Amino acid sequence: MFLRKSTISSVYISFFLQLFTWFYIIANTKNFHNAKEFFFGLRMASVHLKSIVPIWLSYPNGLCFASFCLALALFRCKKTNLSIFLLAISVLTIFLNDLQTSARAGMAFVVFVFLVSLIWDWRVNGRKLLPPLIAIFGVSIFTQLPKVLRDGYQSLDQFFGLFEGVLRYCFAYLNALSELLQRLPEPNWIGQRSFLPIFNLFARLDSSLTRSAIHSIENSNVWGYNNYTMSGEIIRDFSYVGCLILPFLISSLVILFASISSGPLGISITLFFSGWITYACITNILMLGGFLVSLIFLFGLALFERVYIRQDLSMLS
Repeated sequence: MFLRKSTISSVYISFFLQLFTWFYIIANTKNFHNAKEFFFGLRMASVHLKSIVPIWLSYPNGLCFASFCLALALFRCKKTNLSIFLLAISVLTIFLNDLQTSARAGMAFVVFVFLVSLIWDWRVNGRKLLPPLIAIFGVSIFTQLPKVLRDGYQSLDQFFGLFEGVLRYCFAYLNALSELLQRLPEPNWIGQRSFLPIFNLFARLDSSLTRSAIHSIENSNVWGYNNYTMSGEIIRDFSYVGCLILPFLISSLVILFASISSGPLGISITLFFSGWITYACITNILMLGGFLVSLIFLFGLALFERVYIRQDLSMLS
């Protein structure tokens, strides 16, 4: 019941926050003649840390990732019309969140979590692979829609170029990480990249600190991408020892909060963990404020359930 109520509340709040944010964006954007200019402008504003969406809206919008994990956990626990509807709304909310910056990180996270769930069901529960794979493929197509909108693909040849770019992006981290290790600077030891949202938040309060964009690191000389895997970002902050300590600490926190929560809520935390660890082959998604906010929110729910819900149940018994 706690998972059901939490999921309903978080999914609806996240969805209506997205609608409000889009009304805000439309009301504060002018001089765009077509969709391509509009979405390209949103993208450039985000890259140059001049996002149209203010911080008091962008950080709460990040709860959509926690809402998706809660909705998928509810769906896995009990497949009802309500759980299917909430799951669909949560995916749509993440898609709308991606469109705010014409990015693809959120929908890629959705695909990764679905794939891990599918592999689990195939290996543990013996379910068939083909039907859910087709559904996941359909969802994955939408991950590229923001790029299509901002770049204005109009011909078949251009769409073939889009799919080629996607394939190259999936494997560019191999070369990009090698280049990074060759020109690696001295570690900063303050977590400027690993804890980017927190660093940028302090930079807003302290003028001596300079905010850093997620795209601020130079691109690869071969394929032009800057996805250095999670290891590349950690090495820049904490040298090679950080690659052992930081993932271990984050994993330990996930295991701790999942273990103190009930089974259904533990599933949602595990789903988030599966998306984070799968995304590590590209980058550390906790560098994005929305994902960090969602993880903290899920941990907070686990604490609330542990302290208050179970306490009430023990008093009733």
